[in-house]
Amino acid sequence: MLTPGVISEDLTGFFHAGQISTAIQDAVSVDCIDQVKIAQQRLEEARFDQAPVMDGNRPVGWIATTELTGQHNVRSAMIPLENCTIVSAESSIASILGLILRHKFLFIADKCGISGFIVQSDLDRHAVRSYFYLLISGVEILLSEIVKSTLPEWQIAMSIRSSMKKRYERACIASQETSAAEYLYIKELIELFLQTEYARDPGFWNESLTSLLLKVKSFRNTVMHATRSMTAVEDLQLAADLPGWARDVASQLRVIVASLNGKMQVTNLGA
Repeated sequence: MLTPGVISEDLTGFFHAGQISTAIQDAVSVDCIDQVKIAQQRLEEARFDQAPVMDGNRPVGWIATTELTGQHNVRSAMIPLENCTIVSAESSIASILGLILRHKFLFIADKCGISGFIVQSDLDRHAVRSYFYLLISGVEILLSEIVKSTLPEWQIAMSIRSSMKKRYERACIASQETSAAEYLYIKELIELFLQTEYARDPGFWNESLTSLLLKVKSFRNTVMHATRSMTAVEDLQLAADLPGWARDVASQLRVIVASLNGKMQVTNLGA
């Protein structure tokens, strides 16, 4: 039996804004009455492009370092709290990706009030990368299930890269339980999937889904390399779109897996 629910549909709610926010109490901040020179020095020493603005212990807005030039004090240059975007600490990461792209700075609120903030560089934090990793890995697993259930082993084995071929051959010689699909990268999985009857059936697949699948693939290397900054090498709009792409692709791949399961059950009954 294959596993159509291999990508958990509750991933969206599992990763949330509070996991990638910086606590106000731990943050480098500036005071609303600080002179520009003092604020600039503090932010430049910390190498920050923006910071929350405080009035004593109370956050009252945020400031971008570039907006300080030519101003008298921080209050005259800041974006006041009433004009800021505030999201719940429980908001899903998927839901805030577009917001952080548009607004650059989000305040986070929990049951005690404003507790932290998120900036664009926080998209490199572990929770975001883990979320993207699981989305892409789930697509790969579904592709692998479909490929190994619809194509002969010899055909799949022909697509294994030379660097992985010996591992596969050793496993076969040792009579280990293995499948050639387990040794494929996402590029080869996609190529083989597109050769299956399901990918050629407009009732199951279309060119639009292929385009989305290729977009998901394009993110794989950046997401899988933990030391590579996603915000530095990827268009943030594309990062914001990734969850939707992966959701749409995975949803249709699950339909195909469910169809395969139905065929298997019919075959077993006939046997």
